Amino acid sequence: MRRMSRSKQRATRADRRARAPRCAILAAVALLGALANSADASALAPPRLVGPADGASVQQLPAISWNGVRGAAGYEYQVAADPRFNSIALGTGSGKGTSRTHNLAAALDKAVPNGAYYWRVRGLTARDRVGAWSRVRRVVKAWTTAPQITGGDGAAVNWPTAPLVLRWSSVPYATKYLVSIATDPALSNIVLGTASQPNETQGTNFALPVSLAPGAYFWAVTPVDAEGHRGARSRVASFQWTWPTTTSTSVTDLNPDLRVFDPVFSWNPVPGAARYEVEVNSAEGFPAGSKWCCAGATTGTSLAPLQVLANNGYYWRVRAIDARGNAGVWNYGQSFTKAFDNVEPSIPNLTVRDVNGSALTGAPETNTPLVTWDPVPGASRYEVQLGVYNHTGNYCDWSLASQAGYHADTATTAWTPLGPWSGSRPFSEAWPSPQRDGALPTGPNDSYCVRVLARSDDDAQHAQVTSEWTYLNGYDNPAFTFTPPPAGSTCAVTPASAYRLPINGSATPRTPYFTWDPVSGAGSYYVVVARDSGFTHVVDVGFTDVNAYAPRLASGTPLSDETTAYYWAVMPATSAGGAGVCSDPAHDSPQSFNKSSVAPAPIAPASGAEVSAQPSFRWSSAENARTYRLQVSQDPTFGNPIDNVVTDATAYTSSSTYPADTVIYWRVRANDWDGQGLNWSPTQTFVRRLPVPSPTHESATNEGIPPFSWTPVQGAVSYDVHVEQADGTPKDFNFESPSFTVAKYYGIGIVHLQVRAEFPTATGGMVAGGYSALQPVLLSLAAPGGARGVRSGSRLLVSWNPEPDAKQYEVETSTTNGFGSRIESHRVDGTSWTPDIDLRQKQNRGTLYWRVAPSDWGGNVGSFATGVFASPRAP
Repeated sequence: MRRMSRSKQRATRADRRARAPRCAILAAVALLGALANSADASALAPPRLVGPADGASVQQLPAISWNGVRGAAGYEYQVAADPRFNSIALGTGSGKGTSRTHNLAAALDKAVPNGAYYWRVRGLTARDRVGAWSRVRRVVKAWTTAPQITGGDGAAVNWPTAPLVLRWSSVPYATKYLVSIATDPALSNIVLGTASQPNETQGTNFALPVSLAPGAYFWAVTPVDAEGHRGARSRVASFQWTWPTTTSTSVTDLNPDLRVFDPVFSWNPVPGAARYEVEVNSAEGFPAGSKWCCAGATTGTSLAPLQVLANNGYYWRVRAIDARGNAGVWNYGQSFTKAFDNVEPSIPNLTVRDVNGSALTGAPETNTPLVTWDPVPGASRYEVQLGVYNHTGNYCDWSLASQAGYHADTATTAWTPLGPWSGSRPFSEAWPSPQRDGALPTGPNDSYCVRVLARSDDDAQHAQVTSEWTYLNGYDNPAFTFTPPPAGSTCAVTPASAYRLPINGSATPRTPYFTWDPVSGAGSYYVVVARDSGFTHVVDVGFTDVNAYAPRLASGTPLSDETTAYYWAVMPATSAGGAGVCSDPAHDSPQSFNKSSVAPAPIAPASGAEVSAQPSFRWSSAENARTYRLQVSQDPTFGNPIDNVVTDATAYTSSSTYPADTVIYWRVRANDWDGQGLNWSPTQTFVRRLPVPSPTHESATNEGIPPFSWTPVQGAVSYDVHVEQADGTPKDFNFESPSFTVAKYYGIGIVHLQVRAEFPTATGGMVAGGYSALQPVLLSLAAPGGARGVRSGSRLLVSWNPEPDAKQYEVETSTTNGFGSRIESHRVDGTSWTPDIDLRQKQNRGTLYWRVAPSDWGGNVGSFATGVFASPRAP
């Protein structure tokens, strides 16, 4: 290795000596910098805290404040739920539990739960060096202000005449309230809502939306802040819920005829009743096994039984049912006795006649016994019995009444004997088999007794409802003596001159009986009734050995009403059993008649009437009616009826609610014993005017929308409240109670409310009446009261009083009073705010302006309170 020359060694040593002072200077500068930084940090004393005081108890965490520290360019604060600051409230950031600020105050932007909180502050240098923490202060957030009950405590509620509205005072910092209503003072048995999902409302009043069962109730109110934290509950108040359901009652006989008792039960309306339950019982104590009527319920204030009652004494009662199924008291009506055809004679004008219709007196001797009587009101069929008159004992023997020839059921008001048909069919197979019977014995001493009773429809327990017997010529007296008709000899046809009744081309309201003169050579007769002149559509065939025929109950009789004629003919037969027929109806001089019953006459509602209450339909009774069919429709052709009911009564109150302000059509007809519909009544019309509620609302206040109440509507099961918000957006609500409070409201301007009633339909749906007129309510968000801004050095603080309708507050700062260019804008839950503005900056050294406004649940901002940051006054 080559050694460095001596000259070079000397040069290297000189260079080292030259560089040594420079390195020492750099090291000294680094040391001085470190010492300066250490001095900068140690120069920041702990801030002296101003407020709130240590241990203070507050309803809401206020802004924290401190005095400035020399040399500090900013500050860091911490608010935590523990003294070690391991549980920072709300997290990190502006308005949170920890952040940095140029202000000498800080405020949280969200509400926090009740509890103890700890806070401290330290300074920050311009080089982002931290100073020492201040002492820790403790503040207790105890939101203990409870609502004060101002209305509804100790109230005696007569629902729905005076609907209950619960009221209380507003609580600062509350944005809504929980209303608990229960049947016990501990509020454990909640009746509205649940413990986990209670009723919430924004205002300081609450109208019960539903009806309650009668009894004592207890209630309390709990405030809730913007973040859902619950405050102190009010004291427990109480009210007594009553529903006056006593009403007057009456029972009326719809039929003026003494033979018929056609009851309709009626009562005065009970306010708040959605429907009524009616019970008719044969026992005064109303045991279940003795109930005769009525299934279901009615929405009207009258009811006629759908089925006739048995002849008996009865008791009846009615009670109201509200929309939730709560039942009122029973109201007992007047007892009554129901009897059918309880007059003498029960069968009027029971008489023996000849073939011309002339009455025969006494107990005539005849080969053509024809017994007739007048129609009995309320009867749809008759039972006829023959007894053999015992001349020795002078009494009537009815022991054969169950045998053929001695008993008949008929809807015709006449009886004749039928013949013993042999079974031969001298006619088309399309014809029905003849009505026939066993032959009556004939002889000089063969006298017969006759008795007849009337029968209405079967009762609700499927038993017969009948009149008493009426005896022709009186009890135990013969009615007639039957002599044998002439025997048949030769084949014959019936001439036109032989026909007697009904007169050719005549009209009859009921199934007629038929008579003719004896046809020479005939031993028996077929009586044929058809719907057409060609006798291709035969509806009834009777076989008899006498020259008269009264149809009995069979497949073709009673005859239905026809708009065209019926045709009838008598076909003679030579034998007593029906053989030896040599003619057909076309050659037997057929006759015609028209069968057209008298339709029921509509009584109510009168045609064209406007009906505001639940309509009750009434009509007159019709001859031979077993039941009645009522149809109600919007369609004049009744293609899709609203009601299509069958009833024994001559009145019907529907539980359907008909469309309002629309022409409604109705008609009624009688049904005969076989259920055949007879002539319809003339079609009637009416217009249903569903009642409109009449609103009664309170004046608006600065605490939002007041309760909105209205008069209860009879028959309504609920109400629709329509709200037109200030921005035009509609809202709809449904309530059972005739009172309404808005649970949550927002927006500014004029709100309009209106209400309508809802009524039930037979299919389980609803139909609505008309709306009431719109009711205006002014909704506003006023500027917060007590607002002020304070500037003290670097401290900027805006504070204000809480507003009842505010959910939050919008706070803004600006260098101009027009706030066109804002320095800061923030939304907070509380009633104070500390903007983070560096007052050292040139643009912030002039006048600063502030403003604050409430904002609602919809984010709408109300009126601003505006001011200038002013220096605090000297104490």
